[in-house]
Amino acid sequence: MPPDEPGRPRPGTPDRSDVTRRRLLTAAGLLATAGAGDVVWKALNGPSGGTQRLIAASDPGTTGHLPTVLSPSPSPSPRLSSLATPGSTPTPTPHVTASHASHATSGDGPGHRHGKGPARRRKKVENVTLPPARVPVHSQPAYYVHDLLPDAPKRAIALTIDDGPDPDWTPKVLRLLDKYDVQATFCMVGVHVTAYPSLVRDVHRAGHAIVNHSWSHPLPFVSLTEKQIVAQILRNQRAIERAAGVTPELFRAPGGEWSPFIYRALAAYGLRPLDWDVDPADWSEPGTRKITRRMLRARPNDIVLCHDGGGDRHETVQALRTVLPAYKRRKLDLVTLSLPSSDAPKPVTSPTPSSSPTSSPKLTPPSPSATP
Repeated sequence: MPPDEPGRPRPGTPDRSDVTRRRLLTAAGLLATAGAGDVVWKALNGPSGGTQRLIAASDPGTTGHLPTVLSPSPSPSPRLSSLATPGSTPTPTPHVTASHASHATSGDGPGHRHGKGPARRRKKVENVTLPPARVPVHSQPAYYVHDLLPDAPKRAIALTIDDGPDPDWTPKVLRLLDKYDVQATFCMVGVHVTAYPSLVRDVHRAGHAIVNHSWSHPLPFVSLTEKQIVAQILRNQRAIERAAGVTPELFRAPGGEWSPFIYRALAAYGLRPLDWDVDPADWSEPGTRKITRRMLRARPNDIVLCHDGGGDRHETVQALRTVLPAYKRRKLDLVTLSLPSSDAPKPVTSPTPSSSPTSSPKLTPPSPSATP
């Protein structure tokens, strides 16, 4: 039986009913972070030990994205991604994928004191008055192709490529996509967009979609102030518009981290939240064979994650040499992720909040956490 035949789960991967459970956990987590829903939280998640990070058991690298819901004291991230500004020495910054949150340590990370439980830290409040919503406010991101494109082909999947553009890896990925006549969706980081605008134009001219993936990829993204979150969204939106003359319609949060304010801010600026459900963990450089095997588990309707930036991506490029022709042989329709014209937001003149997030020329994200 082919691996994507309906009615039979793939070996070693969570059943699709797990997505429903994760969405329930997300809702419970949002209630808990709002100061309510403790009973629901405990009933769904059980005892959490020294950390209140909401996770579900999952084999690292398999399909099934676990939406990240963080408490005021999140545990440290296992992922490092070098997203440095041009001309500077790349500095590792933590980059969480929710499907690997189970690797995070508990009890010894920031906000924890030995034998004394979590330390309380006051979060600086910088409230922003958002303009009226230009698109509906969503309560969760799109995990599947048909969440965004209900009229897409039945066997459609989407390949999304994050953290670029990168002068070494993006051209190699573009050549492979052209060789196999495949369209993809590039989720770009603003500091790299500004550094390499010609690569952004190359991606756009080749017919691929471009998604806003924040200005500098700070983590934990949900711990930023409202002002900083809006700045991360708008600065990259403007950078992509300047580089390629295209306005992104989707936003992918760094690390797949979401909150009610992020959803409201995206709606205010005409963006929809985008996630994924197949993560090959290529950012961790597990080897070409593992990346290939995990990406080949994709079935119709899946959104597949991989990277062309944030580090050495030669393993990802090598995996794509096998994965792309395999997708074609399986008659999967690779589609780009962009909103149907009927759902696209109407242009507005100057959607700026009452408290301007870009009044300060320097954005200061939270300090990177120490990682194991």
